[in-house]
Amino acid sequence: MKRKKALLLFLSVFLFLICQTGMAAVKNPIQSVFNKPDVDTEGFEITSLDFDSAEGVFKLKINNLNSISIDYPQVTWTLKLGEILYKTEKLPDGGKIAPNKVEEIQIPISIPFKELYEKHPSLQRLEVVPYTVTADFNFKLPLFGKSNNSVVATGEIPMLKKPVVSLDSILLTSMEPEQVIFAVTAAMQNKNSFDIQVERVDYTLIINNTRWATGNTRRQILARPAQKSDIPLNIALRTSSMVSEAYALVLSEQDVRFDFKGTLFCKSTSPYLKSFELPFQLIGTKRIKL
Repeated sequence: MKRKKALLLFLSVFLFLICQTGMAAVKNPIQSVFNKPDVDTEGFEITSLDFDSAEGVFKLKINNLNSISIDYPQVTWTLKLGEILYKTEKLPDGGKIAPNKVEEIQIPISIPFKELYEKHPSLQRLEVVPYTVTADFNFKLPLFGKSNNSVVATGEIPMLKKPVVSLDSILLTSMEPEQVIFAVTAAMQNKNSFDIQVERVDYTLIINNTRWATGNTRRQILARPAQKSDIPLNIALRTSSMVSEAYALVLSEQDVRFDFKGTLFCKSTSPYLKSFELPFQLIGTKRIKL
């Protein structure tokens, strides 16, 4: 009887081991042929840069290494500027990734400087800021269940500050029966850490709805970092009607309405912005001085 019980126990254990080995033999081959997808990044590329914004593309890759399709992962990306979390977003569901396919993802990222400085004034004091762009991938895979992975890109973004153009004064310098001459002083405030050279200014000046001048000046003006530099313009009025109107405005000693607009053509010592055009339009009131 004891020998019979021992034999039954042995057979039970033997069958149990066979069953377990069989299950593993079925499961392990499936796991061995299914691979977790690879993720990678080509980094964050700045595609355009000016005083208004920095535009770029964050490039990602998902490589499905399997002969069956997989669900598109949930992708969440974040952008940090220094220690400031500037933006985070989730990408929409992309459906399926085909077998043995490399899925490329390009995420456009825009950083408008005006909005950035309003929310984070401390960044306006910096010349460049380090950035970190991170993408987190949350996969749902056969047999493996959830699988997380992430990639990171780092670098620097220049913190450009748009120069401020102003119309500082309108000064009468000569009054004759045939003409009046005014010295108009515009100015540009350079808020950056690099030199700006003004090569040419195209402008139009309208006073009390009358066009006084349209022209340009090629006098070169150097605006040093954190410096306000004058841009002198000489305007002569020669038609009898405009001379009479100018006399009346000066003698009235009242403010005049002005609309001063144009474009500054500039070069800079910045490695990121070698040359640029700076359109401007200023509308306000000003007293003509003698």
